[in-house]
Amino acid sequence: MNIEELEAKVRAVQTENAQKVVQASQVARLEATLRLESSESLFRSKVALESSVYQTQRLQSLIDECASIISQVPVQNTKTRAARVWSESHRYNFGTQVDLMYQLASGILYSCAEHKPLLLEHTGLTLELVEELVTAFGSPSYYSRNYHSIVESKPYNVDRINTILEVMQSTLGVVISTTAVTEDSLSIDFVRGEIRAQQDFDNAVEAISGSDFSI
Repeated sequence: MNIEELEAKVRAVQTENAQKVVQASQVARLEATLRLESSESLFRSKVALESSVYQTQRLQSLIDECASIISQVPVQNTKTRAARVWSESHRYNFGTQVDLMYQLASGILYSCAEHKPLLLEHTGLTLELVEELVTAFGSPSYYSRNYHSIVESKPYNVDRINTILEVMQSTLGVVISTTAVTEDSLSIDFVRGEIRAQQDFDNAVEAISGSDFSI
């Protein structure tokens, strides 16, 4: 067997092996996919995810509907003379669904007297419930530019937050994740607020000292 023939045989074997590797790889991938798609854990995960997406969309829809109600019933802001709009607050550090719950409660609570009963009737919530949730979350300290001072924090109540969230879930017909609402997470949130408030205050002092005016 000469060199040319030997090289040809090597190339043929290499080609055959490459094809076998591709086929074996495809088989292994398909078998792994079959095992995954047949697993009970994947089914449960997909169901849980689908349910979570629905709950999130349901809450966002309620907020959008409340905003629409306000826009459809124009009420002038006596200070700005502009039509009032939906205005909510956020609590970002406890998951999207908890934040949406807080948006809904705070938006209703901060609405004007003309809009508030319409929003409560539409959602099925009560004024006491939305007020309780906002109060239970408390508020971290922050720097007030208007008063050039740090506004002290208002205390939170973890147990009360979770209790009110349970009642709201029942009222709204949703089930959300509240696992991020813990003593540790709230404590961290308030510590961050304190640090941010002090930084904002220090920056304001520096800006004032470098200007030609004072507050």
